Amino acid sequence: MRVLAFSGGKDSMACLHLLRGSIDLAIYVDTGKSYPETRQMVEYASKIVPVITVEISRDRQNADEGLPADVVPINWTKLGQMVTGRKPTRIQSYLGCCFQNISLPIIMKAKEIGANEIVYGQRADEGHKSTSRNGDITEGIVRLQPIEDWTSQQVLDYLATKMEVPAHYSIKHSSLDCYDCTAYRKESTDRVEFTRTKYPKMYAEYTERLNLLNAALAESME
Repeated sequence: MRVLAFSGGKDSMACLHLLRGSIDLAIYVDTGKSYPETRQMVEYASKIVPVITVEISRDRQNADEGLPADVVPINWTKLGQMVTGRKPTRIQSYLGCCFQNISLPIIMKAKEIGANEIVYGQRADEGHKSTSRNGDITEGIVRLQPIEDWTSQQVLDYLATKMEVPAHYSIKHSSLDCYDCTAYRKESTDRVEFTRTKYPKMYAEYTERLNLLNAALAESME
């Protein structure tokens, strides 16, 4: 069984169209914090291939492990606070947050349904990517990365031949997994501005979390 790790972003959408007809189903992880645009892309995909939605509580994981951050002050982590005392908030690596809330649920669901191949829309020119490469085997499942050698522009050009390209696909993190994500600060300026102008309530939640993170970082730097 071949499944697609579908985020709703431009890269997984390109894989959906590229391998249309050879994918049995798609797996989408709903973090509880996705944008309306992402839900629209999931609905679009469901008209092409069956989509399994895995619902997780990103809020619960963050409450336990902390706010995701690019810079992590050790004393503010869950383990660090066991040693140094309780702080106003907890902080975790963004790598741990993404793995526990998105990557792991996809793998677990794929194993549960008996998939032997997972298609990922990973590109080699991305700044953040899995250590796995096309053809690697993870948890007994072959990882396929059909657009590994594509550029972001090539993805957009290809999609333009298959669908009306959504405006939000111009955003660097086009999957829009969590509107209040406090990590990937350098790469998220366009996403944050998009949120501020289009979704003020979501932006308010983001800034509240960001202020907590900034306060922790400032105190640690002192």
